[in-house]
Amino acid sequence: MRIRMCRRGFTLVELLVVIAIIGVLVALLLPAVQAAREAARRTQCANQLKQIALAWQMHHDAQQYLPSAGWGYSWIGDPDRGFGKNQSGGWAYSCLPYLEATNIHDLGSGATGQAKTDALTRLSQTPLSTLYCPARRAPQAYQNPDEPYDGYNYEGAPTLARSDYAANLGPRARPGFGDPPALSSQWFQGPPPAEADRGEGFQTSKFDAFSYLLGVTYQRSEIEFQHVSDGLSNTYMVGEKYVNPDYYLGGQSSDFAQKDIGDDQGPWVGDDLDNNRLTGPLTFANALPTRDQPGLQWYFAFGSAHPDTFFMAMCDASIHAISFDVDPAVHHARGTRNGGELDNNSL
Repeated sequence: MRIRMCRRGFTLVELLVVIAIIGVLVALLLPAVQAAREAARRTQCANQLKQIALAWQMHHDAQQYLPSAGWGYSWIGDPDRGFGKNQSGGWAYSCLPYLEATNIHDLGSGATGQAKTDALTRLSQTPLSTLYCPARRAPQAYQNPDEPYDGYNYEGAPTLARSDYAANLGPRARPGFGDPPALSSQWFQGPPPAEADRGEGFQTSKFDAFSYLLGVTYQRSEIEFQHVSDGLSNTYMVGEKYVNPDYYLGGQSSDFAQKDIGDDQGPWVGDDLDNNRLTGPLTFANALPTRDQPGLQWYFAFGSAHPDTFFMAMCDASIHAISFDVDPAVHHARGTRNGGELDNNSL
């Protein structure tokens, strides 16, 4: 007796239906996966900014003032220059001992001559993962568009460390106060060694910098918490900066049109747009916080790679997600340490 086997298979229509269903499920699942990843990146970014804010506070506890912005982009941090107005490096460099990165801070300690220069050149290439937002790029050194530019105490290198966070300079000018005298490109570069070692040649020595510059750091600043009369919980300290996505991995040349000049010097140098950003004045549109956008050079402002918000740490070390649609007047006011614009319920 012969048993007949009945074989069953999928028809073409059934196969197409199954494929369509799988496609719909993937389409539904993908946004959820992307949202979960962004949520994880936002959480990590906020946690890193919290560590940075606490480092600022520990710096204040130890030195009795907040980190200085340093001397200018031609100077990098020097472990033998201490803190405050005598430190050539910016706030990120001064915070290294309080971010469990003393080994980076102390590169070149006690060295002189070319040995010191070589060590500080290595410093310029040394990244710190805490300073990289995971929504933007991996924590590593990236192409240096300005090489072989040499600074005053370090030499140009093929790659540079980067930072995705910047300190609060406040508004570019105090409304109605006028412009300070003797502004020049040296404001950003800093004076040459012969002048700097004598405490001369700094732009902030040529006018009343404390009354004019209203953020929490500036060239050779030593701002104390008692100077933040608007309230620590109302005043920006440090936050995410805007970066042009075209140059996340470094610029193509020293030409301003082929790099982001707010991301071309690295975190360990002195006062520059790489590590400090503005909140105004209200008439200065380029200071408005903005999400990273290809093709947009917006190097004066805070911002982020997150979809709707950027993170800012206040002077009390609290972390806030700020909307890109924040009222410009409120954003400006949070940038001043003593403007009297905000009350305790304004955030």
